[in-house]
Amino acid sequence: MVYQIFLFKNSVRCYEFETFNDISINKQTPVSPMPLPEEDSPENVLMKIEGNTTVMSINWTLTNGSTSIADCTFEDLEYSTATKRYMKDNIDTTQSGVFDQITHIETNLAPNSLNDYFDLYILDSEKFFCCTETLRKNKAKAKIYHKVGLVQDFTFRTDSSSPVNWQGSMNFIEGAVVTSMSSNTHEAPTMLATPASPKFTVTGSGNTLKRTGITVSFKEFPNYATDDRPETTGLTLRYKKSDGGNSAFWTEKTLDFSANTTAPYEYTKTIVIADLESPADEASAPYGYSGNYDIQLALNTIGGRGEWLKSDSNPLLVVTDP
Repeated sequence: MVYQIFLFKNSVRCYEFETFNDISINKQTPVSPMPLPEEDSPENVLMKIEGNTTVMSINWTLTNGSTSIADCTFEDLEYSTATKRYMKDNIDTTQSGVFDQITHIETNLAPNSLNDYFDLYILDSEKFFCCTETLRKNKAKAKIYHKVGLVQDFTFRTDSSSPVNWQGSMNFIEGAVVTSMSSNTHEAPTMLATPASPKFTVTGSGNTLKRTGITVSFKEFPNYATDDRPETTGLTLRYKKSDGGNSAFWTEKTLDFSANTTAPYEYTKTIVIADLESPADEASAPYGYSGNYDIQLALNTIGGRGEWLKSDSNPLLVVTDP
């Protein structure tokens, strides 16, 4: 047997524990003892007043050059006859270092929203190697373990004798994530490079060029449960200078619009902003503008503002001068 362990967040973000060390499954069946006075242990009254809990723990080694991180679903996994493994789509090769993985897990994989939910799969990738191509692609046959629930914690550690080697551990608790399906707020959207990557809208030319707003292209989180998609009423945009004066504080701007009710739920919107920095004098700054802006984006519903799209390691959340 060769096990592969995959963790999927919200059915779109995947992390594979490629070098796992050990797995433990703890089935907790809590019982409260109520020993009566002057009775021995056989007469102890055992009160079963709580339900059962399953917690799964995984310990693994983080390695440089990892291909663990990908943006794909369980259905996207494809079996490779060359490697005898299930392979991921859209592997993020920019997140291959140890600290890249730690940062990604902290900011993008760990649960931080009421909308988050997780699927954990263990596949036996050698089980059907000898069989037909159709059977090998049937991941349901290779799936030997599947849990739905939430991640309780991640832990990363190393020691002074071998600081290059980092060990990770994760605790996963099984359960029906009720709040994930009942919140009337949005999961973070996805920024798109086309038809319009984040860019300034401008007026004038030369040293009269002025920023008048920011245009963003994005799409809603696609994989909600049936009839559970929050209705978009608008967006909130945060912006600030990347460096220099006023670079420590975010300014917010909202824009109201009607929801796109058709997949893939894409939008291109321009937010008019009056207080963006004007260009420097053309003689001293011949390219007109100075500095870049960082942005964050969240979708609004009648239930409130949704999760912010993270700026960490996301070049599409930096608005540059044209």
